[in-house]
Amino acid sequence: MVSLVDIYNIKESTFSEVGKDRDPARGNKGKSSERDHYLVHGEPDPVTGKITSKVVYDPSYKRMVADLKAEVQDMEKLSEENPNDIVLHNLLVDLDKLYNTFRTHVNNKYKDE
Repeated sequence: MVSLVDIYNIKESTFSEVGKDRDPARGNKGKSSERDHYLVHGEPDPVTGKITSKVVYDPSYKRMVADLKAEVQDMEKLSEENPNDIVLHNLLVDLDKLYNTFRTHVNNKYKDE
């Protein structure tokens, strides 16, 4: 029996590869479906009567950790694309240390939030 992987000549993805192919340009780095935002309504336009609103997000440790992880992934891609840039590599190492320190701190102090 021939598998679809052989027919389409693709490799099977693993769980470690799931976060690597996200699109950072979409701006949804640590986006979750949780309701952690509220709307602030502005004044109506005197001419058109249109009311504008702004979305304000509540601070969330969980989302901040996810955002920082996404930034580390972006920096890894940049570092891989520019292997001769030692400054970029050093920034990646520093950012990765910062991410690990922050994640550990949040997991130890703010488990419930």
